[in-house]
Amino acid sequence: MSYRNTPKHRYPGSSSKRRRRGVLAAAMYWLLIGIVGFVVGRFALAFGDNVLMLAREARKHRQEIAALRQETEWLREQNAALRQEAQRLNTRSGIILEARKQGYGFPGEKLLVIQQPPASSTTP
Repeated sequence: MSYRNTPKHRYPGSSSKRRRRGVLAAAMYWLLIGIVGFVVGRFALAFGDNVLMLAREARKHRQEIAALRQETEWLREQNAALRQEAQRLNTRSGIILEARKQGYGFPGEKLLVIQQPPASSTTP
């Protein structure tokens, strides 16, 4: 069945159906794009929060590590100083000097102890 002045492959009214299908397909396409965008956005926000939290923790850990390294270096210096003091005190002269500081002396020696005068509030 063919109508006058129309090509054989087209029928009257078919272009409006195609147009409606095209509009419906475009609407479905944009709806799908919107849904995918929303889901990806939600995942990105959730993932972004986790990344920020991990970055804050990493910065805090780096600060703690720096503080611990500084404390370790200070303790090494203290340890070296104490080792030198121990080596000095393990000699005969070191032992005698430390004993005299604490008020000891050899038998027969008389020790002279000088005390500081008390600090007075009025000075002449």
